[in-house]
Amino acid sequence: MPSALSPAHSSSHDCLIIGGGVFGLSIARACLGQGLRVLLVDKQEIGHGASYGLLGALLPHMSERWNEKKEFQFNALKELSNVRDELESEVGISIGYDRCGRVVPLDTANLRERHEVRSKEAEHLWHGAETGYFHRVYPQDGPDGWLNPALCAEGYAFDNFSARANPRAYCEAAKASVIKRGGRLLEKNEVVAIKDLGEGAEVTLSTGEVLSAGIVVVAAGYSSFPMVETLTGMDDLGKGVKGQALIAKVGQKPHVPILYDRTIYVVPHDDGICAIGSTTEEEWDDENSTDERCDEIWARAKNLCPMLEGAEILQRWAGIRPKAAKRDPMIGFIPGSTSVFVATGGFKIGFGLAHAIAQVCMERIAGITPTISLPHNFEIDYHLDGKAWGSK
Repeated sequence: MPSALSPAHSSSHDCLIIGGGVFGLSIARACLGQGLRVLLVDKQEIGHGASYGLLGALLPHMSERWNEKKEFQFNALKELSNVRDELESEVGISIGYDRCGRVVPLDTANLRERHEVRSKEAEHLWHGAETGYFHRVYPQDGPDGWLNPALCAEGYAFDNFSARANPRAYCEAAKASVIKRGGRLLEKNEVVAIKDLGEGAEVTLSTGEVLSAGIVVVAAGYSSFPMVETLTGMDDLGKGVKGQALIAKVGQKPHVPILYDRTIYVVPHDDGICAIGSTTEEEWDDENSTDERCDEIWARAKNLCPMLEGAEILQRWAGIRPKAAKRDPMIGFIPGSTSVFVATGGFKIGFGLAHAIAQVCMERIAGITPTISLPHNFEIDYHLDGKAWGSK
């Protein structure tokens, strides 16, 4: 019997997924759970790339201008504890999930008033009476020793809905699940071309090998955009945005909240580790390098969280996140095709949405009755302006 890491040399796969980040892994899990035969191909090791980040903040959108996108994200975040339970039970790997909440220091009266409005809106939009989730404003200085009191001239805001997970552990667990469910992985093999055959599709690897499947899913992060542009004949559908972050050994107590000062996050993880980030760099040369911008976010983080002073920096990281030109995730079959499916553009919210996006993708790929409604702005037709295959 071939191992899970052996390549496929036939069209024995219902679904070939390009990209082994959190989107690709989640879609693979969902499709395998439906009984489909899945091959996952990545140019790096599975679970690396942008999904190999450090931050792991899982945060709801603010309540202003509430819409179907924010509702979709809210429901996805609400389900994450169930996703955690299922995944950890299946493979025995902790993903470091904790609904620890988030604190925002309020330094102006205007900011406090805005959060007071959000508090009232969250009570309704987050279904507080049913779920117990809230967003509240407090006049105090914030968690003692954790938040800089000098930043709290007008108190602080706290929501108990925000959460965190360890991105690398999440991907490790999802990868183990894919293998356990019978999926096959092909690592360190880059896809250089995709061909729609009408019924089925083929991909060509950098080695020259050609693989075929009933459906090809393009979930390769920011590398997805040139692939989709080639297939559709359209330009400028998205790009990669660089982010830098770091982790430090801080020694904080368990379950302290995420801190956010409207520029950076301090995200507490297990074992006294904190993640700090991240930068947003539209222009970049080297996707893996860190520079003085990492030093800048570390300095800001120490001002936000006094406990970071004197902490040991364990690792600095940089990666490229996929951002669609129209900002939202891009999901669906390429117009005119039943064989090439796209799932990319998670940008900064990918981990919080991946399991819900995967459910939508699986239902469409398998052709079964949908159980989740996808926001209009996530549909690929929205990103392509409804243009047909090959049109300019």
